[in-house]
Amino acid sequence: MVLALLATGCSSNDDDAPPAAVPTEASAPEPEPATAPTEAPAPTAAPTEVPVPEAEPTPAPSESTPVPTPEPTPTPTPEPPIVFTEFGKFTVGVTALELGAEPGQQPLSVWYPADHNAVAGMEPEIFNSAQAIPAAFRALIPESMQGAVETNSYRDAPLADWNTYPVVIYSHGFGGHRDVAIFLTTHLASYGFIVASPEHIHRNLPAQAFGTAESSPEKDQADVANTLAALNAAFGDNVDTARVGVIGHSAGARTALDALANEAVLAAIPLAGGGTPPPEAADKPILVIVAELDLTVPTYRSLASYESATGPRTFVNLAQAGHNSFTDSCPVILAGGGLDMLEPLLGAEQVARAEDGCTPENADPLAMQAALKHLATHFFWTHLKGLVDMQGGRLVGTTPEFADLIEGVELADHREDS
Repeated sequence: MVLALLATGCSSNDDDAPPAAVPTEASAPEPEPATAPTEAPAPTAAPTEVPVPEAEPTPAPSESTPVPTPEPTPTPTPEPPIVFTEFGKFTVGVTALELGAEPGQQPLSVWYPADHNAVAGMEPEIFNSAQAIPAAFRALIPESMQGAVETNSYRDAPLADWNTYPVVIYSHGFGGHRDVAIFLTTHLASYGFIVASPEHIHRNLPAQAFGTAESSPEKDQADVANTLAALNAAFGDNVDTARVGVIGHSAGARTALDALANEAVLAAIPLAGGGTPPPEAADKPILVIVAELDLTVPTYRSLASYESATGPRTFVNLAQAGHNSFTDSCPVILAGGGLDMLEPLLGAEQVARAEDGCTPENADPLAMQAALKHLATHFFWTHLKGLVDMQGGRLVGTTPEFADLIEGVELADHREDS
C-alpha cells in the first residue's frame, strides 16, 4: 500500500496540491478492476538524411602567365589561274634566212628573243599581206584586202645572247606562205623560243596560183632538216636544235606529225589537219587542235590522228571556229567585208575555202588566236623546257578550264590521255 501511494505521488505533476490526509482505518476497500495494459506505440524511425556532396573547392587563381588562345589558321587564298595569252618577257627580233641555193629562192622567216636595250629607237616591223601574193596577181587584189599586220617584232635586232633557246618550226598549209601566222610565231618567241617558218615552195601560194603546187611529204621533211641546219649556222650555241617542236596548219599538220620521226623533234601540234597517224615508233606527245565548223578538213579526219597516237595526247575542238580561224588572214577578211570581189578571179570554191572561219557566223578570230597562243605556248614550254609549275599562279594548261578563262572561247569537244 505504501508503495502504491508513493508510486501515485511520484507520478503526480501537481506540485502545489495540499498534503494528503492520513486515512482512518476502515474496512478494506473493494479492489479496482484491473485496467488492460496499453501498448506503447512503436517508436517512429527518424528520417534518414541524404548526404549532400560537398562542393569542390575553387582553386585560387594562379599567378603564372596565362596561356594565349591560338589564332585561327587562315584559309589559304587560291592561286590565280595562268593563261599564256599575253606577250612574254622577251622583246622579239625577226630576220630572214635562206634555204635555197639562190638568194630569195626559198626564204625562211625566223623570230627570236632580242636584246631589249638594243631595240631602243627602232620601229616595229609591219607586215603587209600583199607581200605574199605573186606580183603578177597583186594588182588584182583590192587595197582593202592588202591589210597591214602589226608584228610586235624588230627587223634584225640583236639576239638576247645570254641563253640557249629551243626551237619551234611552223609549217604553213597548202597554198599558204611562211608569214601566215605572225600572231603566233612572235608570241612563241616572246617566251624564249627561236621560231622558224620555212616557205614550202612546192606547195605555197605562188605554186598554187601558177598551178604547180604538189603534195610531197619528202620535200616537207627536207625543209624541216634544212631549217635546223640554217638555224645552227645562224645562231650557233644560242640555239638548241636537239629540243624541237613542230606545229603545222592544214597540210602542215602532216609535216608536224611526220617530223616526230626525227630524233630532235620532241612534240608536235597538228592544227586543222587531216588524219595522218603519228609515226609508229614515235611515242611522243601531240596536241591535236581542230575547228568545229571546218569546211576544208572535217574534224573527224583530225580526230583520227588523235586516236592513232600511242604517246601522250590531247584533242581540242574549238566551237564555231573554221579552217582559217588560226591565221592572220581572218581579221583582215572580216574587216574587208569578205572576198566576194575575188570570185571572178579565183572561183567560188577557192573563195569559200579562203573565207572558211572568217565569216560573221564563225567565232571571233581574235579569240581563236588567243586560244592558240595559250595552248601552243604551254604545250611547247612543257615538252621542250620541262615546265611543271610557275610562281604566282596555277597552271591550267590544256585542260578544259582554259576555255573558261579566255573571252569568246568555247569547246565543242575535249579529250586527253596522258
